[in-house]
Amino acid sequence: MSDKTNLLYLCVCMALSDHKLDKSETAKIIEISERLKIEFNVHRATEDINEKFRDDLDAAQDFYLGNIREDKNRRLGKELIKEVAISNGELKDKEVRFLVRTKHAWGYEVFD
Repeated sequence: MSDKTNLLYLCVCMALSDHKLDKSETAKIIEISERLKIEFNVHRATEDINEKFRDDLDAAQDFYLGNIREDKNRRLGKELIKEVAISNGELKDKEVRFLVRTKHAWGYEVFD
């Protein structure tokens, strides 16, 4: 799986962090996949995550974070998951927690 695909899965994890995938988040992820020029099915990715990780979003987040090694892709990922987090006009506690966990996993330098 490419870094860009892993980034899209992280975006889905961010959208699911508040336990629901709403239309604005889905639309944002589709827009991001088009910008990245990657064919990506948000609903299939949601099913994949639920099947593979049994609704353990922390494990899913850790898995996809660990698959992205290059700092430039990590910086891009930070921006993309932030876009998804605010796409519905709200930033919930679980989304903030997701960002904090990402910062700890990738290091503070990615978030400068």
